[in-house]
Amino acid sequence: MKRILIFLLTVVLGFHYGNAQNIGIAEVKNGFGSSIPVVNDTINLGEIYLDDLAEEHGKIDIKLTNADSKPLLLRSVKGCCGTNIKAWPKAPVLPNKQTEIRVEFRIEPKPQRISRTVTIESNAKGKPVVKYHIVGLVMNRKASNEIEL
Repeated sequence: MKRILIFLLTVVLGFHYGNAQNIGIAEVKNGFGSSIPVVNDTINLGEIYLDDLAEEHGKIDIKLTNADSKPLLLRSVKGCCGTNIKAWPKAPVLPNKQTEIRVEFRIEPKPQRISRTVTIESNAKGKPVVKYHIVGLVMNRKASNEIEL
């Protein structure tokens, strides 16, 4: 009796999980979701000199455009390494409309490389997870009497 119950439970759970996966495949095949056209996934802050460093260098707006005929839903927006996501749209982004994600992070006032990543999860077909990389370099200004070899 115990073996029969375990077998039936295994069969029922197998059908349950099998159907759940088929729904996901059907959604992709039917073109469910929108698309995010990513022109450039790297935001380069360039070289920032220490004496020019301001709080504004750590504030970035990432612009997204819904390039499809269906609404774009952002499921989550996450930043790494002390990157704060200040604002992102919780409501659907309508077709051919643009939205912004406000990102802020602190840049230590010392020579360093800047490397941050913002991960966006959405209902976009083909590529539901998009990563934007924020890079840059904080450096000292060279003295006028220094010679570079």
